[in-house]
Amino acid sequence: MTSLAVTGLILGGALTGLGAAIAVQPTVLDSFRARFPRSRLAGGLLAAVALAWAGWIVFHAPLGRFEGLKPALVVAVPIAFLLVFFYMDELLAPRAVGALLLLAATPILESARWHPSSWRLLVVVLAYVLVVKGMALVLNPYLLRKCLEWGARHPALVRVGAVANVVLGLALVILSLTVY
Repeated sequence: MTSLAVTGLILGGALTGLGAAIAVQPTVLDSFRARFPRSRLAGGLLAAVALAWAGWIVFHAPLGRFEGLKPALVVAVPIAFLLVFFYMDELLAPRAVGALLLLAATPILESARWHPSSWRLLVVVLAYVLVVKGMALVLNPYLLRKCLEWGARHPALVRVGAVANVVLGLALVILSLTVY
């Protein structure tokens, strides 16, 4: 099984599961909508994961003449987390989700890079959609709250979007099992 097949199965499973849960019960987002954007606990946990992931990427990247600074990352990443958690706590959870979306695009694109099938472009487009959404959340974290409030006013459209997620997820699973 290729890395693109594994990536497609993971993405397809996530899209299918999330889309099915929202399609069956679109009001499941109501309590999430009210609490998540300003949740310090969720923001702290997601920011810790994002900073650890970014630190891991930098630690394993070739840095040329800055290679000697890599051991400092062991200290710099926890300090960065503390600074982010205490000084940038306003809407930290959406920002951290945006950072994770930005970080997630790299392994997705790497898995699709050399695959010969043109169907890999579906995964590439999905990765770039994640990048755009991640940039939007990092730069404008209030957009998550606005989108969730819009979804609360239009549950039928949320259900249509959730069904589209399920269809896209199932397509990725099928492609992963047959083409990738």
